[in-house]
Amino acid sequence: MGLQKENILIVDDNYDMLELLQRNLRSLNFHTYKAASVAEAMNVLQYSAVDLLITDLQMPGGNGLELLEYVNGHFPDMPSLVITGFPTVKTALKATKLGARDYLSKPFTAEEFKNAVFSILRNDSPVENKKKGAAAKTANTYGGMVGASPQYTALIDVIERVKDNKATVLINGESGTGKELIAQAIHTKGVFASKPFVAINCGAIPENLIESELFGHVKGAFSGAVENKKGLFEAAEGGTVFLDEIGTLPMPVQTRLLRVLQEKEVRMLGSTRSQKITARIIAATNADLMQMVREKQFREDLYYRLNVVTIETTPVRDRPADIPLLINTFLAKYGKEYGKPAITIADDALKALLGYNWPGNVRELENITQRLIIMADAEIQIDHIPAFITNPEQQHLYNADSLLLSLQEAEKAHILKVLAAVGNNKTRAAEILQIDRKTLRAKLG
Repeated sequence: MGLQKENILIVDDNYDMLELLQRNLRSLNFHTYKAASVAEAMNVLQYSAVDLLITDLQMPGGNGLELLEYVNGHFPDMPSLVITGFPTVKTALKATKLGARDYLSKPFTAEEFKNAVFSILRNDSPVENKKKGAAAKTANTYGGMVGASPQYTALIDVIERVKDNKATVLINGESGTGKELIAQAIHTKGVFASKPFVAINCGAIPENLIESELFGHVKGAFSGAVENKKGLFEAAEGGTVFLDEIGTLPMPVQTRLLRVLQEKEVRMLGSTRSQKITARIIAATNADLMQMVREKQFREDLYYRLNVVTIETTPVRDRPADIPLLINTFLAKYGKEYGKPAITIADDALKALLGYNWPGNVRELENITQRLIIMADAEIQIDHIPAFITNPEQQHLYNADSLLLSLQEAEKAHILKVLAAVGNNKTRAAEILQIDRKTLRAKLG
């Protein structure tokens, strides 16, 4: 294969793992070095020619990220493969930024390990494919999501670990990064998939109705309560309640939600009787809840109750290897919907999309792809790409009149433009602006 006798350095503080990986690599005719710590690995790197670094992350006396940073600074052309028993999206992102070509979560099979090693040494990793503008790498589809980047792989690993238990999950991330899709994947891939999945956008419901929506009410509980109504926790019995924009909950509702989490029971408005619930809770936010805690806008005890397992979503700009796969998925989906099932995209058009920052993340990418399908015929060309993508400087151009607006006037003008672009959908506009509906209403006056 032309890869024989490559020198590979394996770094892991677990002796059994070192021995296992060394045997696997020797059976593939590679020469190996072993190190049980970061310091040992640095010593090997100084005095030996190494073609590939394979490193664990959690080690005493220095972690794998520190080793990657050292390699990135001293041996920038050396590829690396990260292996870890504690996968998180955040560590995957850090490892990728430090040059890691791929990311394996323990336990992995010998075949998965072999494929990862050969893929990297052939310069065939997801990151390299992105650099080449290639969209042909097989997509990993999971629960309606698609990707191939190390961050995406780490996300799936975390979902696999939480899907079959009822631990509370908090999903943090920018607007448009697919937080609800992740919550749905946790639900549908787990053992509770046959039970209901009930989603509520906490920022889209008026404050005077949110308690009734969540907890239900009995007839006569308030004016207009003409009959008993189940709340979402009861409706989702045995399944999942997804609370999006959790940071917008008013303080009194936060207090009641804390009791639900602590006591595993809920009481309808106007009722004197509590009832047990078995629904799991997944919450999501694009706000900094810890900062809100410091500012006394969010209960600290509720934050820690929600934050049993945290999933940090990764912005599209930080996982560019997934962009071609996402575009191909949207081309297939909307091409069929718009009567153009065979539509393709030219290389220069794809390159332009890869170079854009995607502030609206996957949601923006999906919307732009739909627009391109509508505007193009058989193939999307560079001329179909909006000017603000091909020429980012145009995003910062203002006419003379706009320069004479006050800050408040300019802010309101921008909000009105966003509202117009989304058909006056205030929930959608609030998501794009990364504010809640209450703040949106206040800014509009």
